Amino acid sequence: MGFSKSKVAIIGSGRVGSALAILLSRQNFREVLVFDRNSEKLNLLKEQFNAKIRVSVSLNDAVAGADLVFLAVQDRYIQELAQEISILSRDADSRPQSQQYFAHLSGSLTSAVLQPLAAAGAVTFSLHPLQSLADVAGAVQGLAGSYFSFEGDHRALPTAEFIVEALAGHLVQLNASDKALYHAAAVVSSNFFIALEEMAINMMRGIGVDSETARQMLLPLIRGSFENLERVAPAEALTGPIVRGDDQTVAAHIAALTEKLPDYLAAYRTLAGLNVDLAAQKSGVSFDDFPSLKISS
Repeated sequence: MGFSKSKVAIIGSGRVGSALAILLSRQNFREVLVFDRNSEKLNLLKEQFNAKIRVSVSLNDAVAGADLVFLAVQDRYIQELAQEISILSRDADSRPQSQQYFAHLSGSLTSAVLQPLAAAGAVTFSLHPLQSLADVAGAVQGLAGSYFSFEGDHRALPTAEFIVEALAGHLVQLNASDKALYHAAAVVSSNFFIALEEMAINMMRGIGVDSETARQMLLPLIRGSFENLERVAPAEALTGPIVRGDDQTVAAHIAALTEKLPDYLAAYRTLAGLNVDLAAQKSGVSFDDFPSLKISS
């Protein structure tokens, strides 16, 4: 599939679908089409980002003649949409599906949810951007250069590589059986991190600092940790009392949480334990160095 010969259709205009449409429209594809049942949303997208996309009038119009179709809808709708497209293509006078590629963008689901299309002869795969995308504008900035995971029919790999290269991204191949653990890692890295920062903000509130001030106070610390992790492996990036073997400070933390925020004690102990495991690689500490983390029976 070459730049000038490809027709790409994107079904759905959420954050990822919209960003993908905008970014691909900046490449030399023959045509980039987008379909969403909310036509006003599509027209606003086209006007706001001045994207060279064609708004399709129907699902069949978007799919018919497309070389590659992205199902950019919420996970729970992907299989239903695949079934709908397979019926439309079967009933309509459109190109054979054996000449088409279909992909979804879910991080947790495998390409198996596209089975109705695969059964019709289409080449199916999943292509997930490993990125946190809060809105369309942020997604346009964040999607380019991201890592993408590929899983599915091996015949689709060159097409996936082509798309990822067009987005200046990096491609990693996954087995279907690994998709759940892959997605769990993404959730821990992105979503759990946000929950931890809320936990830290609430600790600051416990000493009278308002939420917004606490957030601003913690951001430089967060950035510093990110910068450390960019330079070195996690064990080397770790700082703080645990890597120093400072149980006295850890004990003080536990005492303060016991008094003011007892609901956080279990989380603190669990995370501190993980820190001990990590710190052991850097400074040789062990759980024996932290009697305060041992729960008496």
